[in-house]
Amino acid sequence: MKYTLMSTAVAALFCTTSAIAQTGPLKKIVPVVTLGVKAGVNLQQANGSAFNSSYAAGILGGAFVGVSKKKMGVRVEGLVKSAKIDVSAGAGTATINTVGIDIPVLFEYSLIKRLKLHVGPQFTTILSAKSGGADVKNTIASSDISLAAGAEVHLPLKLTIGARYIKGLTDQDKLSVGKWTTSTIQLTVGYRFLN
Repeated sequence: MKYTLMSTAVAALFCTTSAIAQTGPLKKIVPVVTLGVKAGVNLQQANGSAFNSSYAAGILGGAFVGVSKKKMGVRVEGLVKSAKIDVSAGAGTATINTVGIDIPVLFEYSLIKRLKLHVGPQFTTILSAKSGGADVKNTIASSDISLAAGAEVHLPLKLTIGARYIKGLTDQDKLSVGKWTTSTIQLTVGYRFLN
């Protein structure tokens, strides 16, 4: 009985505080938290002294959380992506299919009410890399540090659309054939569960 009353009191206090934070004086000091999911197209290319390729399509999906106050905020995402890199080295060509996890940590600025700009570092871990059915993960770097910049529009019904350019900064070559990095364009559609 004692624990039931205490649980009820804590729940009531939490609900009251949340309601006040949304409508009362706390709204001015409590940051806005955004939580949602997104999915889209991942267009990636390799460029460098050894490999040069055109953009090839893959897919991506994951979740995001943001904390903002007035026009500025911070946003962190966790995205699983597939990437197809068509590469040419000398007279030969090959296709490398990779699966990785992207974790961008972005500074967010609200240019106007529904338009948000993002910029910041992105950390990528490669989970698998295959070419012609063979495992080639040991031929490319297992991680990448990139610089990401883009924009997102908040639509009605809690929907979002976004575009982002990501420039890899880490040399992906592990075969000593020449330095190469990646460039990526991501186009996404999302849904915000919160705010």
